[in-house]
Amino acid sequence: MDPIPPTLDDDGVMDFVATGLVVLEGLIGPSFNRRCDDLAPGNCDAFIASADFTREVLLHPQVAGVARSLLGADFLVPRGGHHHFFKEPHLGQTWHSDGLSGSGYDVTELQCYYYPHAVAIADGPTMVLPGSHCRAVDREAIAHYGDIRGQISLTVPAGTVVLTRYGIWHKAGPKTNDRSRSMIKFSYHRTASPQRDWRHDDPDIPAYRDRPRLDYVTEVESYRDRVRRIRTWKWLCGIDEPGHLRWEKSQPVSELLNA
Repeated sequence: MDPIPPTLDDDGVMDFVATGLVVLEGLIGPSFNRRCDDLAPGNCDAFIASADFTREVLLHPQVAGVARSLLGADFLVPRGGHHHFFKEPHLGQTWHSDGLSGSGYDVTELQCYYYPHAVAIADGPTMVLPGSHCRAVDREAIAHYGDIRGQISLTVPAGTVVLTRYGIWHKAGPKTNDRSRSMIKFSYHRTASPQRDWRHDDPDIPAYRDRPRLDYVTEVESYRDRVRRIRTWKWLCGIDEPGHLRWEKSQPVSELLNA
């Protein structure tokens, strides 16, 4: 089989560095979406590892192309995952990030959400907070937040796949109907050191071009976001040098002593 070609270019990777997610709407076809109708809630390792799910979802050229762009050529393809299923009305979840997340600026895991059915606001959609993926927080410390300016409700058409940086803040929104709502969660992982091997025409690595300040971020915190983004961009490009801005005009002591 031919290698997976990357689908993101420099701007696409920079967008991901800033927001922490890529949304691919209506990607998976109706016939395969319907095969998820009878999937039991909870662990769904066998379904995700099946040849059909692997072909139709995990190795879909656009889904795998994003994973390839952000995780390198020989990324790990999921062999398991979880089916989040909601039917009865509920108040929703609290904000949280999963596992040991938000602890650095590397990109070693993409946590993905596949929606086999269309999701409306009354279905209690997944809500995510763009730009929250590099914030090291205690899980319980963010649970008391309500709506946050700039949050996104993933009200999406059937067959949508969302790829996020592991650590992004998310939750299930309030559900006000009794219609079934499914989300199948799985993760891709990195195996190799990063390098800029996504789509690009110029071999010279460009400087990170910052994105607009997020709605919930203060002017002071936006500086910190810029530093985080520069560090992540340089890491993804394989640049082994500090990404901090405060020492750009500094000089190694060894150069001064040997002058």
